[in-house]
Amino acid sequence: METDMDYFYGREWRGTISMSKNTKRYVQRVRKVAEEKPYLLVAHQYTRYLGDLFGGRMMGGMAQRSLSLDDGKGVAFYTFDDIPNATDFITDWYTRLNALDLTDGQKEEIIEEANLVFDLNIGILEDLEGSPLRAVWTLTLNTLKDKLGLGSS
Repeated sequence: METDMDYFYGREWRGTISMSKNTKRYVQRVRKVAEEKPYLLVAHQYTRYLGDLFGGRMMGGMAQRSLSLDDGKGVAFYTFDDIPNATDFITDWYTRLNALDLTDGQKEEIIEEANLVFDLNIGILEDLEGSPLRAVWTLTLNTLKDKLGLGSS
Protein backbone atom coordinates (compact mmCIF):
# COMPACT_ATOMS: atom_id res chain seq x y z
CA MET A 1 0.00 0.00 0.00
CA GLU A 2 2.90 2.34 0.75
CA THR A 3 4.19 1.80 -2.80
CA ASP A 4 0.79 2.79 -4.17
CA MET A 5 0.63 5.84 -1.92
CA ASP A 6 4.09 6.87 -3.17
CA TYR A 7 2.87 6.51 -6.74
CA PHE A 8 -0.36 8.48 -6.34
CA TYR A 9 0.77 11.15 -3.86
CA GLY A 10 4.58 11.24 -3.98
CA ARG A 11 7.12 10.05 -1.44
CA GLU A 12 6.27 12.80 1.04
CA TRP A 13 2.63 11.72 1.48
CA ARG A 14 3.19 10.79 5.13
CA GLY A 15 3.76 14.45 5.93
CA THR A 16 0.76 15.69 3.98
CA ILE A 17 -1.91 12.99 4.22
CA SER A 18 -3.41 11.92 7.50
CA MET A 19 -5.76 9.08 8.30
CA SER A 20 -9.41 9.74 7.61
CA LYS A 21 -11.98 9.60 10.38
CA ASN A 22 -13.17 6.13 9.37
CA THR A 23 -9.64 4.82 8.91
CA LYS A 24 -8.91 5.92 12.48
CA ARG A 25 -12.05 4.08 13.62
CA TYR A 26 -10.89 0.95 11.83
CA VAL A 27 -7.37 1.11 13.30
CA GLN A 28 -8.80 1.69 16.79
CA ARG A 29 -11.05 -1.34 16.36
CA VAL A 30 -8.18 -3.59 15.25
CA ARG A 31 -6.10 -2.48 18.24
CA LYS A 32 -8.98 -3.04 20.66
CA VAL A 33 -9.72 -6.51 19.28
CA ALA A 34 -6.01 -7.44 19.36
CA GLU A 35 -5.85 -6.51 23.04
CA GLU A 36 -9.20 -7.83 24.25
CA LYS A 37 -10.31 -10.67 21.96
CA PRO A 38 -7.58 -11.60 19.49
CA TYR A 39 -9.62 -14.45 17.99
CA LEU A 40 -11.82 -11.75 16.41
CA LEU A 41 -8.88 -10.82 14.18
CA VAL A 42 -10.00 -13.79 12.04
CA ALA A 43 -12.88 -11.60 10.84
CA HIS A 44 -10.45 -8.85 9.85
CA GLN A 45 -8.19 -11.33 8.05
CA TYR A 46 -11.10 -12.75 6.11
CA THR A 47 -12.72 -9.47 5.19
CA ARG A 48 -9.58 -7.54 4.25
CA TYR A 49 -6.73 -9.86 3.40
CA LEU A 50 -8.53 -12.86 1.92
CA GLY A 51 -11.04 -10.60 0.19
CA ASP A 52 -8.19 -8.83 -1.55
CA LEU A 53 -6.38 -12.08 -2.33
CA PHE A 54 -9.51 -13.68 -3.82
CA GLY A 55 -9.90 -10.96 -6.40
CA GLY A 56 -6.45 -9.39 -6.34
CA ARG A 57 -5.20 -10.25 -9.81
CA MET A 58 -8.52 -9.49 -11.43
CA MET A 59 -9.03 -6.30 -9.44
CA GLY A 60 -5.49 -5.10 -10.08
CA GLY A 61 -5.99 -5.59 -13.81
CA MET A 62 -9.35 -3.82 -13.75
CA ALA A 63 -7.89 -0.94 -11.74
CA GLN A 64 -4.97 -0.65 -14.17
CA ARG A 65 -7.34 -0.37 -17.11
CA SER A 66 -9.93 1.88 -15.48
CA LEU A 67 -7.31 4.28 -14.09
CA SER A 68 -5.04 4.05 -17.17
CA LEU A 69 -2.06 2.96 -15.09
CA ASP A 70 1.19 1.89 -16.75
CA ASP A 71 3.56 -0.95 -15.89
CA GLY A 72 1.65 -2.13 -12.82
CA LYS A 73 2.12 1.18 -11.03
CA GLY A 74 -0.53 2.04 -8.45
CA VAL A 75 -1.71 -1.53 -7.91
CA ALA A 76 1.01 -3.01 -5.68
CA PHE A 77 -1.76 -3.55 -3.11
CA TYR A 78 -3.01 -6.39 -5.31
CA THR A 79 0.36 -8.09 -5.69
CA PHE A 80 1.01 -11.03 -3.39
CA ASP A 81 4.60 -12.02 -4.17
CA ASP A 82 4.90 -14.27 -1.12
CA ILE A 83 1.88 -16.35 -2.15
CA PRO A 84 2.76 -18.36 -5.25
CA ASN A 85 -0.58 -20.20 -5.37
CA ALA A 86 -3.63 -18.33 -4.06
CA THR A 87 -5.89 -21.41 -4.15
CA ASP A 88 -3.48 -23.46 -2.02
CA PHE A 89 -3.03 -20.57 0.40
CA ILE A 90 -6.78 -20.04 0.83
CA THR A 91 -7.39 -23.79 1.24
CA ASP A 92 -4.72 -23.93 3.94
CA TRP A 93 -6.20 -20.84 5.64
CA TYR A 94 -9.66 -22.42 5.80
CA THR A 95 -8.18 -25.68 7.10
CA ARG A 96 -6.46 -23.79 9.90
CA LEU A 97 -9.62 -21.77 10.61
CA ASN A 98 -11.68 -24.95 10.95
CA ALA A 99 -9.06 -26.40 13.33
CA LEU A 100 -9.32 -23.48 15.78
CA ASP A 101 -10.74 -24.43 19.16
CA LEU A 102 -13.59 -21.92 19.32
CA THR A 103 -16.83 -22.02 21.25
CA ASP A 104 -20.12 -21.47 19.45
CA GLY A 105 -20.28 -18.07 21.14
CA GLN A 106 -16.85 -17.12 19.80
CA LYS A 107 -17.87 -18.22 16.31
CA GLU A 108 -20.93 -15.97 16.52
CA GLU A 109 -18.73 -13.10 17.70
CA ILE A 110 -16.46 -13.60 14.69
CA ILE A 111 -19.47 -13.39 12.37
CA GLU A 112 -20.64 -10.21 14.13
CA GLU A 113 -17.12 -8.78 13.87
CA ALA A 114 -17.01 -9.58 10.13
CA ASN A 115 -20.22 -7.58 9.67
CA LEU A 116 -18.68 -4.69 11.62
CA VAL A 117 -15.47 -4.89 9.56
CA PHE A 118 -17.55 -4.73 6.40
CA ASP A 119 -19.30 -1.60 7.69
CA LEU A 120 -16.00 -0.04 8.74
CA ASN A 121 -14.61 -0.64 5.25
CA ILE A 122 -17.67 1.01 3.70
CA GLY A 123 -16.89 4.04 5.89
CA ILE A 124 -13.34 4.09 4.55
CA LEU A 125 -14.68 3.97 1.00
CA GLU A 126 -16.91 6.93 1.78
CA ASP A 127 -13.87 8.84 3.07
CA LEU A 128 -12.08 8.17 -0.23
CA GLU A 129 -14.68 10.09 -2.22
CA GLY A 130 -12.85 11.93 -4.97
CA SER A 131 -9.59 10.06 -4.45
CA PRO A 132 -7.84 8.29 -7.33
CA LEU A 133 -7.84 5.21 -5.10
CA ARG A 134 -11.63 5.28 -4.85
CA ALA A 135 -12.05 3.22 -8.00
CA VAL A 136 -9.63 0.57 -6.72
CA TRP A 137 -11.41 0.29 -3.37
CA THR A 138 -14.85 0.22 -5.01
CA LEU A 139 -13.75 -2.65 -7.24
CA THR A 140 -12.40 -4.50 -4.19
CA LEU A 141 -15.61 -4.02 -2.24
CA ASN A 142 -17.77 -5.23 -5.11
CA THR A 143 -15.63 -8.34 -5.54
CA LEU A 144 -15.81 -9.08 -1.82
CA LYS A 145 -19.59 -8.68 -1.85
CA ASP A 146 -19.83 -11.11 -4.76
CA LYS A 147 -17.58 -13.67 -3.02
CA LEU A 148 -19.67 -13.42 0.14
CA GLY A 149 -22.90 -13.68 -1.86
CA LEU A 150 -24.08 -10.23 -0.82
CA GLY A 151 -24.62 -8.83 -4.34
CA SER A 152 -24.14 -5.17 -5.20
CA SER A 153 -25.68 -2.37 -3.20
